[in-house]
Amino acid sequence: MREMFQVVGGSRVLPRFFALCTGLIAIIAGVACGDGSGPGMDAAPPDALAGDALAGDAGQDGGGADCSEHEYLEVEVPLADGRSLAGTLRRARAAGCRLPTILVQTPYNKEGARALWLEGAGPNPLFESRDYAFLVIDWRGFYGSAAAAVAQPDYGADGYDVVEWIAAQPWSDGKVGTWGVSALGRVQHWTAVERPPHLVAAVPIFCAMNSTYEEYYPGGVLRREFSDSLALLFGANVVEEHPLKDFAWNYLGSFYQAADVAVPMLLVGAWYDLDNERSFRDFGSLVAGSDAAVRPSHRMLVGPWHHFAVGGETTGAGRPLTEVELLYHDAERRIQQESLAWFDYWMRGQDSGVPAWDKVRYRMDGEQAFMGAAEWPPPGSLSRTLYLGADGSLGEAAGSGAGLTFDFDPTDPSPSVGGQTLHYELLHGPQDQADVLARGDLLVFVTAPLAAPLRLAGPGVLRLAVATTGADTDFVVRVTDVDAGGGHRLLTDGVRRLSLREGYSAKSAVEPGARYELALPLTNQLGVTLPVGHRLGILVGSSSHPRFERNPGTGDDFFHQAASPQTVTNTVFCDQASRLEVTVAP
Repeated sequence: MREMFQVVGGSRVLPRFFALCTGLIAIIAGVACGDGSGPGMDAAPPDALAGDALAGDAGQDGGGADCSEHEYLEVEVPLADGRSLAGTLRRARAAGCRLPTILVQTPYNKEGARALWLEGAGPNPLFESRDYAFLVIDWRGFYGSAAAAVAQPDYGADGYDVVEWIAAQPWSDGKVGTWGVSALGRVQHWTAVERPPHLVAAVPIFCAMNSTYEEYYPGGVLRREFSDSLALLFGANVVEEHPLKDFAWNYLGSFYQAADVAVPMLLVGAWYDLDNERSFRDFGSLVAGSDAAVRPSHRMLVGPWHHFAVGGETTGAGRPLTEVELLYHDAERRIQQESLAWFDYWMRGQDSGVPAWDKVRYRMDGEQAFMGAAEWPPPGSLSRTLYLGADGSLGEAAGSGAGLTFDFDPTDPSPSVGGQTLHYELLHGPQDQADVLARGDLLVFVTAPLAAPLRLAGPGVLRLAVATTGADTDFVVRVTDVDAGGGHRLLTDGVRRLSLREGYSAKSAVEPGARYELALPLTNQLGVTLPVGHRLGILVGSSSHPRFERNPGTGDDFFHQAASPQTVTNTVFCDQASRLEVTVAP
């Protein structure tokens, strides 16, 4: 992988293509998502606790040394190119102690991760363990490792060097595991494909192995706030140069291969996470195609969480989370508990119950207990189709064919309230949609009150027959849980650009007034149980801003390109072609 990246990156034939590749792989692909330890977090100075002892309850080393006292040290980890990475090490103080080591690799400042997890108020079941040493390093080019910057960094190769350096240290027993959230999870995939000999276990959380077109352009529409957040943090926004699914995106989408992974992975996903769909995709790829020796060993954990759920719940989003957002964070530290069990089994040979775990363990939103399944969606799940009725119904019978219209003014778009958002000014996860409904620039469809619980577990798609008066337009769906009082709680969404109805590699002409059919894949796989008396709802409009780019109605790719954005009237035909298809678990 290292050799391929250097040769490819050195090409002068396709400079714009490799600007995208290096921009995404080296920056955007790694730091697309906040991880609870981002810039701006208050942190202790680097040497605040250097050498201070930390008492714990660890057992004794084979040589009789007491390993329960730990200390902090600042270290420089040498790399193959002669540069080094800055790290904060927590190790057993006694010279005779050789412990397995958990490696955390961050672009968001190791001091933030140290303050959040190693010294956090807790509970932090994983980091409170004295059975492990911990090393947190800054990525090449970031914070303490700024001096190691190069034009074309290979973070996976750096991870290889760090793993092997750890294994050679006198405080290490030679076994290394990796852990981390978002960018800190993604780099674990990149490290694993390099196959460092002493890497024995990994826990990538809320992340994806590769960058894909659909990650940045779901339904062919730019995730505006997501892209702008990256530009704000890192001064780059190269994705706007590739609004279609071209060869650059095809290359990026398969840059890292599951076949190169030879270490057991516990993947952690969340129903309301930024990388929900891609987490499930990566898990399927690992189970089907990773090294045969570890293929049966991978596991997945999924819960009703959003992206800022793993510690740092008051600072990780760049602000204190709201009471509603706190409902969807991992308050019981289930992720850390199971990460510890995973490492105890693979790195210490402990009977922590891991072999008995189901392939996929999950807790539905709306249920209290975790369940297990041999695959996802759970065996016995069925597809269910609900048709859009001209009377606002969502039911088993196809509609009459009547057309319902609404106006879309791109200068006054419908606001994004919750969902798969990254920017700190936006709400995250399930949120009440009262402000969206109050505007009137959308269509509302709801089922009858449920006579039995409805367990939505898996992917979904909204299929629509539509028309527009514009040169182009987008259609946006919000899927909601409607309570007994009529309030709509956002579960997931979907979007599709009409000119990209036939595929994402080329536009198709849009004739004003003509009928077209298009599919809006739901951005997140669902894991929610709607109780008796609630209803399933969908809100169909043409914007959710700033989550998605505003369509100017002129045929331009981006709102800012249009000299005169156009208000359009959009129509949804309520016949057999307009239907919601969801996956329902038994």
